[in-house]
Amino acid sequence: MRTIILFIATIIFQHTLFAQERCGSATYQQKVQLSYTGTKSLQMPDGTKITIQQNTEQPISGPVPTERIVIPVVVHILYRTDNENISNDQILSQLEALNADFNQANADFKNAPAVFAGKAGNANIRFELATVDPEGRSTNGIIRKKTGVQFWTDNDKIKYNGHAGSSAWDTKQYLNIWVGGLVTGLLGYATFPGGDAEKDGIVLRTDVFGTRGKLTAPFNKGRTLTHEVGHWLNLKHIWGDYSCGDDGVDDTPTQRSSTNGCPSFPRVNTGCENGPSGDMFMNFMDFTDDACMNMFTNGQVMLMRKEFAANGSRNSFFASKGLNTPWNQSVVAAEMSAETNNIQVYPNPASNTIQIKSVAGLALTGKSFSIFSPAGQVYLTGKITQQNQMINIQSIPAGMYFIRIEDQVQKFIKSR
Repeated sequence: MRTIILFIATIIFQHTLFAQERCGSATYQQKVQLSYTGTKSLQMPDGTKITIQQNTEQPISGPVPTERIVIPVVVHILYRTDNENISNDQILSQLEALNADFNQANADFKNAPAVFAGKAGNANIRFELATVDPEGRSTNGIIRKKTGVQFWTDNDKIKYNGHAGSSAWDTKQYLNIWVGGLVTGLLGYATFPGGDAEKDGIVLRTDVFGTRGKLTAPFNKGRTLTHEVGHWLNLKHIWGDYSCGDDGVDDTPTQRSSTNGCPSFPRVNTGCENGPSGDMFMNFMDFTDDACMNMFTNGQVMLMRKEFAANGSRNSFFASKGLNTPWNQSVVAAEMSAETNNIQVYPNPASNTIQIKSVAGLALTGKSFSIFSPAGQVYLTGKITQQNQMINIQSIPAGMYFIRIEDQVQKFIKSR
């Protein structure tokens, strides 16, 4: 069975899930299911009765692609306070962790027990910040928006400009990731393949995004996003979202329920007949602490890569232009959406040198800068050594340019 969707019978149980578990994807999916037929009743370990409904969608056919798959990513940072406006370095640290996990290059894979390590798979999928927006303009793949919303829920309002969020870029071409303050108990949630295109993507809480920066242990190794990308590529929780459930993958052992914390191996739960090796709690699709997750299986890899087959829901990413060279010369893309009133460039126009001055108390010393054209071509890079910095621009041709210092961007004209 390719996709099993759980339908929780009561709203009370849904709120209980959020209070107890780190991922809201299963509950979210229950709310947005379209048309399913065939039901049966099951009982959760705590006695709660639920109904599962079988997805009647046609199975994916055709060959599974074998080449490396590269996914353009756009990160929407929704911040109410300066503390939530996380740095570019924190964002890059998350992409580094994600790419390591999906290419079996994570240093902690060595911790996987030998009996399970032999089943581990390399997804051969890479994620890169977009270089061009849907209109063909240069971008750094990061959108920053200040919002008055303190806590977002799984109601998807974070995904719309009209609700003080940030509207998605073309979800057939970009993986959209929204990062913001979420309600207590919810670290993130993802859409599964085949849902509403306007809402497709992943939502994460600010302090679990990345491996460097403003993070909260034990979810500070970037594994929440690894887990949610697994859902985005059609993986279910390893226990199948009900007691001794089926996750649709042959090489993951049956597991009674989710795993919390960081248990010792083996962890054997009675009632599921999963043998002496017990639970594969180190799998990215469990609820273990970040430091104790380290692998996908070959079966999970095959299931994810099937989504990129000719009739798969993610096949459109092969035609994405999100990592192309920009073709639109106007610059109103993601990096231009940052608040830009904290640095000043003068004189403007300038012929030989420009002066960079900090306003609003922004500390510049020690930060890197880059000067780039509207087409995204970088002409100069360097380090800021003082608050009022002079930069020689004699070597660049006349025209319009932008200088970026971390998240601050300002336009200037180089005269002849």
